[in-house]
Amino acid sequence: MSIEIKNERWKDLFHKQNSITTKEQENKSLVDSYYFIFDCDLNVISFMNAAFNTITGYDEKTFTVEDLIEIIHPDDKDYFFECEEKDLLFKNKLRFNEHFNYLYSYTYKIRTKEGNYITIKQTCQALEVSNTGDLTKTLVIHQRINDYQERPINDRRIYDKTRNIYLDMENCYKLTKRELEILKLVQEGLNSTEIANKLCTSKYTVDTHRKNILNKTNSNNFIDLIRKLSQA
Repeated sequence: MSIEIKNERWKDLFHKQNSITTKEQENKSLVDSYYFIFDCDLNVISFMNAAFNTITGYDEKTFTVEDLIEIIHPDDKDYFFECEEKDLLFKNKLRFNEHFNYLYSYTYKIRTKEGNYITIKQTCQALEVSNTGDLTKTLVIHQRINDYQERPINDRRIYDKTRNIYLDMENCYKLTKRELEILKLVQEGLNSTEIANKLCTSKYTVDTHRKNILNKTNSNNFIDLIRKLSQA
């Protein structure tokens, strides 16, 4: 159903935009992602874009959360629930606008309507919170990626948009509690003397921890390490 546009300038803009979409033919090979809005309160997919049908073959208008769980590869189903549970524990500690600071991602395989399995990277972010500060709606993006033989060790990731870094939630580098504290302070811009004062220890001890951190992470320096932590 079309709605009459009274403003001539807006009508001109609208038709220019519309002419592009009507002239271009859909090229399925170029479509590599789709998105949907998940209602956390009702446990329903409230909207899913048409690219979902292009990639998977399923009807985007009738697809449900239960359907998504059903098409996850059997070998990935436990991992899917494990990631969801861990992310939920993290989200439950957040309030109000804190929810908008993070992106959550991990990968798994799903079965298309034709019966083939494709690997997707799922990225999720807050879209709406309630008056009590709870997460109510999320935007979920599924991007098709190349298949892999073995899932990367740091597959599940949480990206902090305020600091532009990925959080090492799984402690992939096996750093000690003190090393993690020092790494966090280095990321905040503190030097060894400032870190020593903050942690009530000596600069020598901090420098020793810093060397151990670089050795464990196989990094040349902290600029190199922070770059690693910031990579997708």
